[in-house]
Amino acid sequence: MQYTKSKYSVAYVLKIFVIITFSVSVLGYIDYLTGELSLDVLYITCLGFATWYTTRSIGILCILEIILAKTLADYYDHVKIGTHLYEWNALDYALVYLVVCLLVGNLKKVLSQ
Repeated sequence: MQYTKSKYSVAYVLKIFVIITFSVSVLGYIDYLTGELSLDVLYITCLGFATWYTTRSIGILCILEIILAKTLADYYDHVKIGTHLYEWNALDYALVYLVVCLLVGNLKKVLSQ
């Protein structure tokens, strides 16, 4: 497999990553305030923008941030679930968001050809 240089500069990717980190942090705080109201549509939108405007690897980093934000929001909101279900929910979030990230990345690749 031949190495291809990314068409995005490091400064551009870093700027988008900082914006996404800030957005996920705000969404996590809103998720904490709203309690059991699901904000998955907003998280998926954020992930879609991150993957579309950068690369899939930045999208995967965004997934890790989203999982951390959602799990912390559930934990500190004292959602009444068993302690073992936090891990199950995190795995569930990871799989769903990974599928979204890969689909958006592949869609972008197909449309750019």
